[in-house]
Amino acid sequence: MAFFDDLIKKMGSAFRSLSTKASVVIRSLRQASSPLTDRLLAEALRLAEIPSPSKNEEQRVGHILERLSSLGLNGYVDEDGNVLARLFCPEASDPAPLLLFSDLGTRRWHPVLSLGSVNADSAQGAGLADSLGPAALLSVAESILSGTLLCGKNIVLLFGARSFEDTQNGVFQRIGEDPNQRPFAAIGIRGFTLGVLMTKTLGTYRVEVKVRTDLSDPSTAEDFSPPSAVDVVVAVAQKLAGVVWDSEKTTHCRIRRIEAGTGFGHDPVEGVLDLELESSKDQLLEMAMKAAVATAQTTGEELKAKTEVSVVGHVPVGDSRESEGLQNLVRGIMKEQRIKVVEKTEADSSAFLSTQGIPALSIGFAQGREGLEMDEVIIESIERGRKLLFSIVERLSSGSI
Repeated sequence: MAFFDDLIKKMGSAFRSLSTKASVVIRSLRQASSPLTDRLLAEALRLAEIPSPSKNEEQRVGHILERLSSLGLNGYVDEDGNVLARLFCPEASDPAPLLLFSDLGTRRWHPVLSLGSVNADSAQGAGLADSLGPAALLSVAESILSGTLLCGKNIVLLFGARSFEDTQNGVFQRIGEDPNQRPFAAIGIRGFTLGVLMTKTLGTYRVEVKVRTDLSDPSTAEDFSPPSAVDVVVAVAQKLAGVVWDSEKTTHCRIRRIEAGTGFGHDPVEGVLDLELESSKDQLLEMAMKAAVATAQTTGEELKAKTEVSVVGHVPVGDSRESEGLQNLVRGIMKEQRIKVVEKTEADSSAFLSTQGIPALSIGFAQGREGLEMDEVIIESIERGRKLLFSIVERLSSGSI
């Protein structure tokens, strides 16, 4: 913790100054300014500038701890590097809190493109969408403490330093098993897809395949020509894409990323393939994961490539029945605020909680475009997302689900 204490002292005054200046700039660019939205966007822009990913997201964790401290809250770091903070409500008759959670990191940070820009209608920056969730949590804390947001329940804020899908992150399991932390409900915040409601959640396994092909020893294999890493990763992808995982077709393999080679004039010797297995049935998902790992390993080795296959993420199949009441409440608030509701079936981190008997779901916070290099966030949609989140918190704190 000494590292974080030192980091907080060094970064604190700079962060406060930058956040204030950013809010002033954003307000000057907009004709109809909302101070809460301006501060939230300024926070997201500042957070997006901080390098990520890194081991346990030390710099972003330091920023969050400093911001919580500036609000008078004592955030703490758990054994997996996640940041948690609790807001106590003196009027709360039930000690069980409402949990609000969001991932803290991004895989799309860029040293130049993450230095965001703002115009009258939108904000741009690499990885900016991924910063909206944690910025929204800080906005909730600030608004509750200032009296802008009325809340009759205790609140726990969770900033995930490791992705919640990371197989090494056990924070949801610990929260569900701890009677002092177990929430009565949980809401996750995603950057984009405002209006999307996951009425059913799929389970998923995320698998990373790394290949290397420059393995020949010229002294013993003069006639051996190593395969292209591009050919190997494409062959693995084609092999897995052609598999029928179950007769009911409830299990699917999605190719999420293929990367190999360094350009013209260079023999590609390293490659990476990211794939995602999805299913509505846990048992079939487990079988498909084992089959995919074995197939990828065998295919790479048959092509004489050094092949490393790792399971890097997992989300269980959620219990939609447990969250039905919460879904109805959120759906109703969206309709009241004239937010178009789009119901989807996808993997979602809230499943870690619903499988433990805790009503949980995730909501999108804004609208925009997530690009390969740059995100574009529609500023007006941030205000709509903020109002939606605040209404959900107020409604949940004033009655039962």
